[in-house]
Amino acid sequence: MVWLWQTIFYQPLLNLLVFIYNLVGGDMGIAIIVLTVLIKLILWPLSQQTLKSQKAMQRLQPQVAEIKAKYKDQKDKLAQELMQLYQRERVSPLSSCLPLIIQLPFLIALFQVFRSGLNSGSLEWLYPFITNPGHLNDTLFGFWHLAGRSIPLAVITGLAQFWQTKM
Repeated sequence: MVWLWQTIFYQPLLNLLVFIYNLVGGDMGIAIIVLTVLIKLILWPLSQQTLKSQKAMQRLQPQVAEIKAKYKDQKDKLAQELMQLYQRERVSPLSSCLPLIIQLPFLIALFQVFRSGLNSGSLEWLYPFITNPGHLNDTLFGFWHLAGRSIPLAVITGLAQFWQTKM
């Protein structure tokens, strides 16, 4: 099972990161930024589907609340009325979950790549057509050490998360 995980998720992401690392001149920070943007672009359709589904569910919230108030003591009737509403409006309450479930293995594999894949020992997982750099330089722009603790990087990450939730 671990072999399957490594083959399908971990190894391709590690190879893509090292390929980008070689492409941008050996700067891991820039390689991570490019990889993140690339993954975001690939997963964009799934994110849009999730957002569309969430907006549709928000639009139905007043009707859902009304049905819940009307049938609060009749669980079977409540479920039946809610399903009729969702069918009538062509909305699936689970449709926003599926894209997130699809994205989850990629995010876990990406975390594993960053956690354990940025050392020379992990370079044994490289495909034959990916140039082995021998050593991965873990800096951003040649001076910001990414492997250690960084308060400015934590602040930037927090601000980016805040900004993304407001979109």
